[in-house]
Amino acid sequence: MSTNLTHAEIVNKLKAGKISDGLIKALLNTQVMSFTRIDQNLYFRITNAGSGFWVFQYKVDNKSKRMTLGTYGKKPIGMPLPQARAAMAEAKALLNAGNDPIAERTRAQVIQFKTVDDLAESWLQELEKNKKYKHPEIPTRIYKQEIRPIIGKLAIKSVTGLDIQRLLDAVKVRKKTPRHTIANDTLYYLKKLFKYAAKISVSNNNPASAFEYSDAGGRETPRDRALSFDELKIVFPIMKANRIHFSRENYLAVALLLTLGVRKGELIALRWDELDLDKNIWCLTAERAKNNKAIDIPLPTQVLEWLYELKMLAGNSNYVFPSRRASKRREYISDDTLNHALTNLFGKKTGKLSSSTGNILGDAGIEYFTVHDLRRTMRTLMSKNGVRSEVAEKCLNHVKKGVEGVYNRDAFFEERVAAHQQMADQLAPIINK
Repeated sequence: MSTNLTHAEIVNKLKAGKISDGLIKALLNTQVMSFTRIDQNLYFRITNAGSGFWVFQYKVDNKSKRMTLGTYGKKPIGMPLPQARAAMAEAKALLNAGNDPIAERTRAQVIQFKTVDDLAESWLQELEKNKKYKHPEIPTRIYKQEIRPIIGKLAIKSVTGLDIQRLLDAVKVRKKTPRHTIANDTLYYLKKLFKYAAKISVSNNNPASAFEYSDAGGRETPRDRALSFDELKIVFPIMKANRIHFSRENYLAVALLLTLGVRKGELIALRWDELDLDKNIWCLTAERAKNNKAIDIPLPTQVLEWLYELKMLAGNSNYVFPSRRASKRREYISDDTLNHALTNLFGKKTGKLSSSTGNILGDAGIEYFTVHDLRRTMRTLMSKNGVRSEVAEKCLNHVKKGVEGVYNRDAFFEERVAAHQQMADQLAPIINK
């Protein structure tokens, strides 16, 4: 087949009935995004990326539908013309029997679900596609770390209450520190996972339904840990002295969390285009804020210095804290990066790895604290600095319910500028030392 034919010339040949695999290949080689009729109900689609797909177009209840039959190419991976015609004939047979081919294919895929892993893969994709949760990485992490190792390979219908109890018991003892929140989250997502199984008619049994949170982590006691200024004088030098175990990026992330009071998830996913460094403002959008409330965060002069350093460390990345390993899922550091780095300094195991430092913070007299405790620490220090409660709460992007909570994103802005700058002036001498 000549490669000198234009896309229009090839289409005209196809319309004239001169249909062959060679002509289809020549059509694909034009790389022209198009949707071309090959046979009755059979079409060839070329995407803007230059890939070719066979499409069966039909109607159900007078509504036009398109079913992708396969990708053009050589067998066994690709689908040449004869195989595409055979696939269309099968789809037509289903249609003539009164069945929707797309619905039947989806049903066949569901029937193939055998293990909990199969079910979870579909469930997690559904959550991400429908944006069921603002942070779909959380159920994904809970499943991979807590649920999969215990019941992932079990047949869906074989899972019993005993398996759920065994799983929850394993979650509670997997680490030395109490894991009430993780255990409760695990039970919550187990209930959702098996509810999804019932929804798609894979199983009518929800083995987690009879369990209550008292069977998992029980009632959660809110943490009240806040570091004193004297403790921070000990913590930062230890972090700095152990740079090989606690990177400079992690160090500056802790400095930013303490100074700005933002949530960890909001910081690690920070993009450079959210920062207006000329006006000293971080424009946190409602979509990025955990509470869906946009806010303009003032940036003290010391914070600008830390950000300029992070800019050099980030290279050409769009993110302030780019991923430190190749990842198809995300371009910035994972949710566990800071947690693991801090836990390591307390001599605790992170994932499958033992601590590389031992309990150097505990040995220095520092009581265990988490990344989230840094936010509470900032709030406590602001109170000691005499910052008005409503201003300090706005610095945390807390919004009261009712009329009082309807603040603009720049509410108390000048007072927040002063409050954050006071924090930076207070903390910078020990952070920059």
